[in-house]
Amino acid sequence: MQRIEITTKPNGAGRNWLEVGHFETDALDRKQWIKENVPHQDGKLTVDRQYSGRGETIDWIIIIPENYPFTLVKVTYDRLNPKALEILWSPEGTPESEAARDEKIRRVFELAAGNDELTDLLKELFPN
Repeated sequence: MQRIEITTKPNGAGRNWLEVGHFETDALDRKQWIKENVPHQDGKLTVDRQYSGRGETIDWIIIIPENYPFTLVKVTYDRLNPKALEILWSPEGTPESEAARDEKIRRVFELAAGNDELTDLLKELFPN
């Protein structure tokens, strides 16, 4: 499971919100965002939302299960940039998941220290 913490601003200039969905490539090879749901209405996600004192921002904590099929994005809307999408998590992997993978590989090398045969095999599997 992966944990994401993010703050959104639902009203006013530069407002933003969260959506769950996927990208689809059309016949002209353009990526189109297809919204499926919002995080707090998706039963597969564990979501905690807390509004600021005056309700100007929302602090989100979202727990995403390992086999979650959809992408989580932050949609930003203002006059100059009508709709910008920031990918927070996708099933294909995110920078955070790459960092977690690198940490796991480092840990495997630590555990294999002293076993030359296993260390050589790991070096073949994970060349750095």
